Amino acid sequence: MKNSLKTVIASLLVFSMLLPLLASCGERAAENGGEGGSSVPSQGNTDVQPAETEEKRIYADDIPDDAKCNGQSVKFMWWAENREFAEEYTGEVVNDAAYERELSVESRLNVDIVNVGESYTWDTKDLYLDKIRSSVMANDGAYDVASGQYATMPGLVADRVFANLKDLPYLDFSKPYWVQQLIEETSVNGKLFLATGDLSKVTINQVWCVMGNDTMRANLGLDNPVDLVHEGTWTKDAMNTMLTGVYADTDGDQVKSSGDTFGLVIAEANCTYPFLNAWEISYTTLNEEGYPELTFYNDKTVAAWEQMMAWCFDSQDVAYGGEGYVYFNAGNAFVEGRTLFNIGQFASVKACVENMEDSYILLPMPKWDVEQAGYYTWLGESNTLFGILTSAADLDATAAAMEMMAAESYRLVSPAIYEINMKTRYSADQEMSRMFDLIRGGVVFNFGLVYGFAMNYMNIFWKGNITANGNLSSAWKSQEKSYKAAIDQFFAAVEAMD
Repeated sequence: MKNSLKTVIASLLVFSMLLPLLASCGERAAENGGEGGSSVPSQGNTDVQPAETEEKRIYADDIPDDAKCNGQSVKFMWWAENREFAEEYTGEVVNDAAYERELSVESRLNVDIVNVGESYTWDTKDLYLDKIRSSVMANDGAYDVASGQYATMPGLVADRVFANLKDLPYLDFSKPYWVQQLIEETSVNGKLFLATGDLSKVTINQVWCVMGNDTMRANLGLDNPVDLVHEGTWTKDAMNTMLTGVYADTDGDQVKSSGDTFGLVIAEANCTYPFLNAWEISYTTLNEEGYPELTFYNDKTVAAWEQMMAWCFDSQDVAYGGEGYVYFNAGNAFVEGRTLFNIGQFASVKACVENMEDSYILLPMPKWDVEQAGYYTWLGESNTLFGILTSAADLDATAAAMEMMAAESYRLVSPAIYEINMKTRYSADQEMSRMFDLIRGGVVFNFGLVYGFAMNYMNIFWKGNITANGNLSSAWKSQEKSYKAAIDQFFAAVEAMD
């Protein structure tokens, strides 16, 4: 344990949670976190019948209560800049929830959670990945669990640094604290090397959405898009109709510039990515054998490309902030009431609305058309993936710790972020809280996007050609064979691991 005081605090923490719930260790938790229980009789009521002996446990996981790891240290390598772990109580709600998570895991499993923060930037990403490779090769025990950006972590799979998570005990990817669609989409030949979920707070913060200025919408006499969402008619055409004609030369310089008012802001090429998932456009589709076949280029993709190019380069009502085009601070423009719709992430809601005078609304990414079944979105490429290293000192203890860290994040940390920071503190009303739930429930993944960096940078094809204002057809034809070869090579490398 980190120290005896932490052990005492952890025990008191667990006891304080057990007491009001009268939780029994013999019953599995429900998927909603397992919280519940019978009422506790007051001291003055002597006629109350004894409480039931069978109560739901407080834990969301199914790790056996007698699973103990004999004081084994489990070292988590974190992307330091994301500040995913805590070393002490500070009074900040998310930090303290993360600290309690680790105290709970340590007390219950008899492990020592060691957090190792390593700096990661786009310029130093290769150094970060090399630290993982080198640790495994040297078997130096520096890390047991490695986490990192999902744009780059999959590139390590073929280097044999990650254990097959499906071979390890305790890990249960059917649980709600793991992102199941990612598990299904990124398993390779029945093997799973990386996973994500509530273990990372970025899983919430990186969800993409549409933020709308409701005051501007009302002043323009437009329909409420929230109603359209519920009707299933919030589509690209509906958004296009609303944003058309909104442009105004607010700063009076007689040119389209950062001080003007716009119907839609696409701050940079990265902000076009969510539309791929929103419109069900995938680089790859898994066949019956679980092999990802290239399915990107088709009539729908061409139509989507034409819509995006029209917005970014031809529409007076849309501000695109890509290189060489209108540059401005999208957040400031929204807060200042000069943007009807802004494409952003949950993480940007706080920054955009804390000082905003106008009323605002939160919306999912629009559907392609009314025939589309649901509203879908993208989890940004800065999302965190987790893998257990083959050099881990104790694979079983590491698996147990990772599973319970995810479960306790689901029970403690995510509510602190989602319910307190987002759905309560930064939500205008209960309707927006429902929108948070709807949007997050629409996160989907695609093999080609997740593993793109390991496959000739397939994942940046769309963004790269938006940035270059290029020709989609010729660009795809020039790259398609290399992408197919990269997929074949990747799968061959994974098969060779047997």
